[in-house]
Amino acid sequence: MFDAFPFDDWAEATAEFWTFGGEGSTGTYIMTVLGVAAMLMAFVGFVILENRKLARQAAVLKASGALDRPAVAGVVTTTTTIITTDPEA
Repeated sequence: MFDAFPFDDWAEATAEFWTFGGEGSTGTYIMTVLGVAAMLMAFVGFVILENRKLARQAAVLKASGALDRPAVAGVVTTTTTIITTDPEA
């Protein structure tokens, strides 16, 4: 297999090319924690936003009467039929 990229020569240089420090440094951990915190805040904000939109739409539907259940008219009757076989027939 042909492999022309010098991974062994670039390993240290690539790992150290980072604004907040090298690989495994405190800056890397701080940026990771900040990224996770930003993701969680965005997710919570999204859930709050969608909940408000859902509540507003439910209020509109309730006000229009679209969510009212229709009244049941009359009595519901159930008929049960039992089918048996006659062994002597």
